[in-house]
Amino acid sequence: MITPTDLRELSQELADSKVLSVYLDTHLNDPALRFTGRAAVAAALRVARAQTDDDADRLLFDRAALAIYQELPPPDDLWGAPGWVAFVTPEGVRHVGWLPVRPTSFAAWRDGPVIAPYLRALEQQRPVVVALVDSRSARLYRYVAGKLEPIETLAPSFEELLGGERAPTSSRVGRSVPAPRGAVATEAAERRRRSAFQRLTSALSPRLAQLAGVDGWILIGGTPEWSRLAGEALAPQLGERLLLSSSLGLTATDEEIAREAKRAASALRSVQGRRLLDEVLEASGARGRAAIGMRSVERALAMHAVEVLLLSPAFISSAPLAAESVVRAALTAGTTVEVLSGDAAEQLDQVAGGIGARLRFVVTELPLIVAGSFGLRAGRHDAPDALDNTPYKDYPFTEDIDATRHPSTDRESPRAGST
Repeated sequence: MITPTDLRELSQELADSKVLSVYLDTHLNDPALRFTGRAAVAAALRVARAQTDDDADRLLFDRAALAIYQELPPPDDLWGAPGWVAFVTPEGVRHVGWLPVRPTSFAAWRDGPVIAPYLRALEQQRPVVVALVDSRSARLYRYVAGKLEPIETLAPSFEELLGGERAPTSSRVGRSVPAPRGAVATEAAERRRRSAFQRLTSALSPRLAQLAGVDGWILIGGTPEWSRLAGEALAPQLGERLLLSSSLGLTATDEEIAREAKRAASALRSVQGRRLLDEVLEASGARGRAAIGMRSVERALAMHAVEVLLLSPAFISSAPLAAESVVRAALTAGTTVEVLSGDAAEQLDQVAGGIGARLRFVVTELPLIVAGSFGLRAGRHDAPDALDNTPYKDYPFTEDIDATRHPSTDRESPRAGST
């Protein structure tokens, strides 16, 4: 897979070039089905080829399709990942690789690569930094796209553990009653242990922030008391990306760590998505800096007012033309695109047709953007039939979805209706 930055740059570079984009669902439950991948690609390519305009365009398509067949993995390798993707021009392959999520299988021949389905896969590229903490050390791991790798172990030196303290040689500790035998030594040992742990957390906190970067998740396990203290020592801005695990102990195997990291990433994505959606819905109800529904979001994109674009996986799959259009407009404007998951995605589907946005500023009278077969075209908000003529059915995907529109795509939000 490529990074979000690389995907954006590739999309911009090929924006005016013919690109054959192929997505393949390679999730198989029956070994006998491993031979169906090539047939699925062939069927999708036939549909896309039927959409070509003339003989010269068809010749360019055939050159790109030949490269697709050459890049297809052999049947026995289709167990490698849930999905596969390729971007190919008549001049050659620009990107090919496995995806950690299941896409809808399709092929599209158009200007620029189809990148909307890729965004959900990019969420899996966000690293999960794992720390297993006790009073004396922290073992660090990184989990990305199903792979776990050990990083390092942070531990105070022997001198730091001693802390420069010596146990008092006198039994006089300023008490009216002599202390129990061993109490003085125990208290001194506890002070040294906590002092050493403070030194450990002073090194651990910035290291976790560095490894997590601007969007990575942090999972802390180990001894419950010390993992809790380590979490409390993190910078406040990292709290929204932190999860403490009570089930991930110091003796966890690599398989257990990877499984818990995957679960933590899913939980944290869901929480973040829910928080973003709640902000958008609350602001939308107050006619604030938010837009819900296709028309309202298109209008906001036309004004470069969108700060964060929210999409659901169902919207991307069922309205591919609309999804691709708004994603391209968003990336062109430098907008952050978030694909929600779980309950947040389901609610976005229910209340907004799978699309919403947090805005940079409140917008009122806006021009309307209409999704076209090869991008966005400008219209006016007072043209009531503009969206009714949107050629969703002309988009070259598969027979199953090329005429499918999201069930709530045409629903007007309260804000859009008020304009």
